[in-house]
Amino acid sequence: MRKIVFALLAFLVAGFVVGCGDQVPQPVVESEQVEDPGVVENLPVADVVMNPDAVSLKIGFVKQDHHTAVFVAALRSEMMHAQFPVYLIPLGESFYALIKDNEQIAEIEFIQSQGAINVPNNMQAGLFELGFGGVVPFASSIDQGNPIVMVSPLHQRGDMLVVRADNGAVSDWDTFAAWVNASEEPVTIGFKSPKAVALIIFQSALSHSGISFAMSGGDAAGAKVILYNAQGQPNLNPALQEGMIDAYVSNNPACAMAEHNGIGKCVAELSMLPPGDFENHPCCAIAATEEVLAVKPGQVAAALELFAYATEFINENPEEAAAAASEWIGTPYEVELVSMATSLYDVHVTEDWANNMGAILNHMRGLNVFTGPLLNADSGAEMNIITNFSFLPEEYR
Repeated sequence: MRKIVFALLAFLVAGFVVGCGDQVPQPVVESEQVEDPGVVENLPVADVVMNPDAVSLKIGFVKQDHHTAVFVAALRSEMMHAQFPVYLIPLGESFYALIKDNEQIAEIEFIQSQGAINVPNNMQAGLFELGFGGVVPFASSIDQGNPIVMVSPLHQRGDMLVVRADNGAVSDWDTFAAWVNASEEPVTIGFKSPKAVALIIFQSALSHSGISFAMSGGDAAGAKVILYNAQGQPNLNPALQEGMIDAYVSNNPACAMAEHNGIGKCVAELSMLPPGDFENHPCCAIAATEEVLAVKPGQVAAALELFAYATEFINENPEEAAAAASEWIGTPYEVELVSMATSLYDVHVTEDWANNMGAILNHMRGLNVFTGPLLNADSGAEMNIITNFSFLPEEYR
C-alpha cells in the first residue's frame, strides 16, 4: 500500500493538492510526460475522512478518447466533486484517493496500456485489476479462458473509414465501393489489430457489398481489397501518408488527427455501413478480473460508480470533457471536439447494447475467432459468459 503522507498533509492543511502528476506508468510502452492539470482548489477537505490503509485498486486504460471517463475523473476532480458523491483526490503521480460520501474508499493507480488489444493480457498478467479496453479483445480473451469479465458498458461508435486526403473519388461508402470496384489493382486498406471491432464491421460491409478481400501476405488472387495489419493505431496515419496503404479503418481520435494534419479524410462512420447491423455498436467496455470482484467488491462498485458519473459529466459538459481528453492525450482541443462528437458515451445496460454485442459475437463466430465456450453459446448464455453487471449502480443496469 502506497502511503503519501506529505501529500495528504499538504492537502488537509492547505486545502489543495496538485493533480495528476507528471508521469503515467505504462507496463508495455515507455512512459510519457503528462501535463500537470494545475492546482485543485476549493475542495472542502475538512469533511473528508482519509484512510492511510485504503485498499489499492489498479486500473488500466489506453490513451485514446474512448476512455475519457478516466481523464475526466482524474483531471476534473474538483468539478466532479461539485456534482457527484463519488470523486477523486489527486495524491501525486498516477495515484488518486477514491472518495465516496466524503470517505476514502480506495487508492487508485491509473496505468497506461499500449493498445486495447493488450489490456486483457495485462490484466491476466496482474498489471491491473480493472481495465478499459475493446469489447472484441475482451470477448476473445474470455473465450480463451482468461478469468476476466466485462462489468460495465462504456462507449459506442467512434470508428471511421479514412481515405487519403487527395482522393477526390471517394466521399461516402457508395463512392468508396465504386472506387474499389473500378480500380485495376487491389486497394490496400489498413487496420490496427485483428481483434479490432472496426475490422469486423468493415469485413461485414465488404461481404454485404460483394467486394472480395484478403489479408496481406495471404492468397490475394481475385481480391479487390487487401487488408493490411499496421500493428497498432499509431502506425496508420504514417502508413497512409507514405502511400503504404490507400485507406484505413480505425477509431478516433486517429481519424480526426488525419484530417487535422491534412493526411486523410473521414468518409464514413463504420456504424452506418451496410448491412446496418452495427449502428451504435459497442466499442469499449470496462472489465475486471474475477479475483478483484471476489476480494474487493466494494472498491470495484465505487470505481464503477465514479466512471458512471464521469460519463454523465462527458455528456453534460462535452467541451470540458474534450479539454480534459486533449490535456491527457496531447491532441489538439479542436481535434477532440470533432473526434468525440462521433462517439456515444453510455454505461447503461440496455437491450440495444446486448443486441449489438450479440451481433458482434455472431460475426466473430463467422470469422472462426472462438474455440471455447462462446463457440456454440446462444444469446442468453453468451452474455452470462462475458458480462457481470451486478457491480454497477442499480440505476444503470
